[in-house]
Amino acid sequence: MIKIDSKISIQELLEHHPRATAAFIKRRMLCVGCPAQAFHTLEEVARIHGNTVDDLCAAIRETIQTKEKP
Repeated sequence: MIKIDSKISIQELLEHHPRATAAFIKRRMLCVGCPAQAFHTLEEVARIHGNTVDDLCAAIRETIQTKEKP
């Protein structure tokens, strides 16, 4: 498992944790599928979208750890 912190790129995060997509969608962030996802970090997208990086990282961790309902 990779470390989820403010310096990870969106692309790297989604490659290792595809379920994190839900956290971006829930916050109406258009990061998923964006051509810049390979270059933007969580810190950058949090700032761009008016979120704190701590809140965004916490939401992503929670989403990844939540088990899918059958």
